[in-house]
Amino acid sequence: MTELAAGEQVRLARVEFGGQSSGTAPLTWGQRAIWSAIGRTRPGDWYFNFCRTLMLPRRYDLPQMLAAIRFVLERHESLRTRLTGTEGEPLQSAAAAGVLEVEVLEVAAGDREAGARVAERYAARGFDYEREWPVRIAVLTKGGVPAELVMAFCHLAADYEGTGYLLRDIRAALAGRTAGLPPAPRPSELALHQESAEGRRFAEAAAAHWERAYRLIPVSMFPAGEYVPAEPRYQRLELISPALAVAVPAVAGRLAVSTSTVLLAAAGAVLRGRTGHDTVAMLAISGNRVAPRTREIVSTLSLEALVVLPFEGVTGFEEAVRATGRAAMAGYRFGHYDERDRDRVVAAESARRGEPVHPYCCVNDLRGAGQGAAAVSGPAGVHPAALLDGTRLLELSPLEQLSCRFCLHFDDAPGALSIRLTADTGCLPVPAMERFLRETERLLVAAHDGEVSLAGFGVHGADDPS
Repeated sequence: MTELAAGEQVRLARVEFGGQSSGTAPLTWGQRAIWSAIGRTRPGDWYFNFCRTLMLPRRYDLPQMLAAIRFVLERHESLRTRLTGTEGEPLQSAAAAGVLEVEVLEVAAGDREAGARVAERYAARGFDYEREWPVRIAVLTKGGVPAELVMAFCHLAADYEGTGYLLRDIRAALAGRTAGLPPAPRPSELALHQESAEGRRFAEAAAAHWERAYRLIPVSMFPAGEYVPAEPRYQRLELISPALAVAVPAVAGRLAVSTSTVLLAAAGAVLRGRTGHDTVAMLAISGNRVAPRTREIVSTLSLEALVVLPFEGVTGFEEAVRATGRAAMAGYRFGHYDERDRDRVVAAESARRGEPVHPYCCVNDLRGAGQGAAAVSGPAGVHPAALLDGTRLLELSPLEQLSCRFCLHFDDAPGALSIRLTADTGCLPVPAMERFLRETERLLVAAHDGEVSLAGFGVHGADDPS
């Protein structure tokens, strides 16, 4: 865990809040899914924490900052919600009032990394789900003036997209533009809707989709215990590529699809070469912000959509992109579901086949522009191949435990696109992890100029211990 840097001074400011709602309710579908994942990942459940930062104009003082924090704590029920009954079937419990202690950290005027250090320190520690508020907040000051806001979230309280609305409300509070805002959607009300007759009808339709899709997929994308695992078992790598910042939007624009579709197709194509499965099954994180009651809610709505890529007979990347677009649309349509129904479907299909069926392969697009055909974010007029020398491959902190075997994250980086891979080294050794990342980059850069044959991408190489 990152400690305070030399010369940094911290004090605690008490933010007292009185909420607009209180009481207990069942978990929402999104909360139930995250709670299940937390249980499978402990003690490494800090893995699900995430942070948001906000750079502050130097026209607000500390009392204004604390007032804005108080405003969002009172406005958004999820920030005042903890769990009860965690030894059994937990409930969410919103508090009507309370106190959040906010760190006020004085940092050096020229220190541009202080926010990142605080975010790392906050995110690296698991939450106490019954006793701790599900958000940690720090105000970084320079010369006593607020310069940056750092917020770390428990994933039970929010997902990344939802916190965008939270940051919007903080800006509104600082600017004095909160009058007339409609009430924020409440997770407790969403949970009750999901348990209603209308919610159950949708859940049953989603379960039927999962049942059809599970009939098509391999038992798993990666067999367990194929290799001697590393220590710690779950290793993490990050490829930061300026070349992909140019290549991916260009391919998406030429094919009139989203950049997410292009990235998912490339990952699926390389996985097909690696695993030999012509049907590639990936659990893609779905934002589920379509209905008015969920569009701007600060809660965790993200769930795993089962995307089944039918690559049998597919020889070129452009054909793979088109197949991926159709498959993703079908998967995301039913990416909002009750995990208890999914568990029932998975158990039934596993019993039918006589062995556990699970993809153990997931992907999450965290980029702000991930759902659209975004404009080129790399240097204009430069061929992506000319940028390959700028690619960096980083080793990230490993994990002792994770509930998946292959987890892929796409994210923004300054002047680049980031691909992070966390993998069970008993299924995919570190050299093969690196090969996957390099091959995905190579495929996308090649696709910048037109159609590319998929032959040879992702196959076992000399650097692979297999």
